[in-house]
Amino acid sequence: MAVESITLSTLNRQIRDVTQQAFPAPVWVAAEILEMHLNRSGHCYMELIEKSETDNKIIAKSRATIWSFKFRMLRPYFESTTGSQLQAGIKVLIRAEVSFHELYGLSLNITDIDPTYTMGDLARKKQEVLRKLDAAGVMNMNRDLPLTEVPQHIAVISSETAAGFGDFMDSLVNNNYGFGFRVSVFPAIVQGDAAEQSMIRALEQVFTMEEKYDAVVLIRGGGSQADLDCFNGYDLAMNIAQFPLPVLTGIGHERDETIADMVANRSLKTPTAVAEFLVDRLVDFSDKLSRLQERFSQSVQWIINEERTSLNQSATSLHHLTTQYMTREKHLLSDFRKSSESSVKTIINRERSALNDHFNRMKYLRRSLFEYRRRDLQHLSEKKHRVIGEKLSDNKEQLKSFERSLELLRPEKVLARGYSITWSGGRVVKSVENLLPGTTIETRLLDGTIESEIKSTGKKS
Repeated sequence: MAVESITLSTLNRQIRDVTQQAFPAPVWVAAEILEMHLNRSGHCYMELIEKSETDNKIIAKSRATIWSFKFRMLRPYFESTTGSQLQAGIKVLIRAEVSFHELYGLSLNITDIDPTYTMGDLARKKQEVLRKLDAAGVMNMNRDLPLTEVPQHIAVISSETAAGFGDFMDSLVNNNYGFGFRVSVFPAIVQGDAAEQSMIRALEQVFTMEEKYDAVVLIRGGGSQADLDCFNGYDLAMNIAQFPLPVLTGIGHERDETIADMVANRSLKTPTAVAEFLVDRLVDFSDKLSRLQERFSQSVQWIINEERTSLNQSATSLHHLTTQYMTREKHLLSDFRKSSESSVKTIINRERSALNDHFNRMKYLRRSLFEYRRRDLQHLSEKKHRVIGEKLSDNKEQLKSFERSLELLRPEKVLARGYSITWSGGRVVKSVENLLPGTTIETRLLDGTIESEIKSTGKKS
């Protein structure tokens, strides 16, 4: 008995027809990007997946494509809005046309991406890491470690080629007070997928010689939210939180606070700010020593005055009790009194001179610090205006590019290049199938329409 069957191509055409009927318009789809590749023509090919919320296993997978003319518009808009790169490993909400090809199978043609969905997912991941850290009870462990009053032996974790590292070393080594620091650099990657493990390895190296250092400094020179995402990792945060030395961060960001900042002993905005903090720490200690020196000088002066009073009282008492003895020894006592007064005057003059020197030094330091802060504020103001100007210029160029792309896609432009559109029965003709001889068709050109009658059809082999 013969088994009734159909060919594979027939089956696939039926699947294609059902798919077109089921999805006549684009649909919004939430998925995670597993893989993402660009070819020479600028087309973007993706592998999209969905994972189970219970065991994180992949439960769905599909191919997707963003054609080059769309990708040139979608990618800059997505990255400028989210502050994150469009890359594998992030969740996205896409608007896609669903299609099935007899030879290539099911595919999604992406026409739009909603950046707000991805921003919410990044924030959710950050909150999830914070909840895990809080549940582990480590959030304040490093912050509770005491930082020595004179932190001069510093372990620095950074990329040695980063501008932030150079700024840090210049501010620390060439400080205005001449304070000396011993700095050991532990190179690490501070951006990208390998950054988190690279920084953890650097921390492990410091741990093997922790007795040599007063503190650890983790720095980089700023960047986008995506560039700084490696500082939001759970493993890095756990290592920082439980590290036996105080960790100071200067990651160079302005808008957001990373999780590494939240668990560190001290969080400062820039690498330069970390260097200034360490220098100020030594300045405070120096001021403390100066105040102790002043109190010591005052105590010595008080002792001298007390001893002088006691000496005078003793001299008066001895005068009444031993007049004869005092007469015989008055020349010697007079010489002794003169010598004592001279010594006291010498001490007083020396201490007065030291106090004047210290006062003059404090006046100089106050003027220097004020001038340094004024220059720093001026530099920040100039940088802010420059960055805003550059950003506005970039946005204007991007809008012009969007306008040119849209102009090329206008139907009149397409028809002007020699293309035409054919209707049959009020529908656009996409295939010769279902077109029978004798059927009337209408063809639209740039400057008018043509009505024709089909005599015969043939499929392209």
